Amino acid sequence: MTHDPSCIFCKIGQGQIPAKKVFEDDDLIVFHDISPKAPMHLLMVPKQHLVSLQDANESHQALLGKMLVLAPKLAAENGSPDGFRTIINTGRVGGQEVYHLHVHLLGGPSPVGRMLYPIFSETVMGSFSVWHWLIVLLIILLVFGTKKLRNLGSDLGGAVKGFKEGMKDGGSTDAAATTQKTEAPTIDVQAKDKTPQ
Repeated sequence: MTHDPSCIFCKIGQGQIPAKKVFEDDDLIVFHDISPKAPMHLLMVPKQHLVSLQDANESHQALLGKMLVLAPKLAAENGSPDGFRTIINTGRVGGQEVYHLHVHLLGGPSPVGRMLYPIFSETVMGSFSVWHWLIVLLIILLVFGTKKLRNLGSDLGGAVKGFKEGMKDGGSTDAAATTQKTEAPTIDVQAKDKTPQ
């Protein structure tokens, strides 16, 4: 079985670093994440050093199958009997932070949100972080300028105010009231053309 002496998950698997374990055998170790993103957040880690799912091959088939079959049992035993989310971050594009294959099990009493991170934190903003939203806001300010945004805000405010006033009127469909509001004034064209000569 291969190990990487600088890998934190290899060290946890060999008992060099303590972890709050929920399962261990010759192939796997499963423990609570130290920075949980859900009420139940477990990490399933093979003891064999495998960089990522991208590096897996047919020789890892039994190990990967064992992990997926074990996942529902461990989730149910650790506070998520009604379902859970499995996440395997793979490589740089997949957001992998520790380069040792691992499976996140996330769950708990409430449904796990659509976004990956943050899931149960106080800064739930979709899959964007606070920094992403600030960059988007800065781009909008640079493109439109603050004056145009202020005008846009007042235009929207006026539209909302008009809608609210219309709703207060009860949305009257009286034909006479509608005609009065929409009829344009008529101009006597002939009278306008008769100018003294």
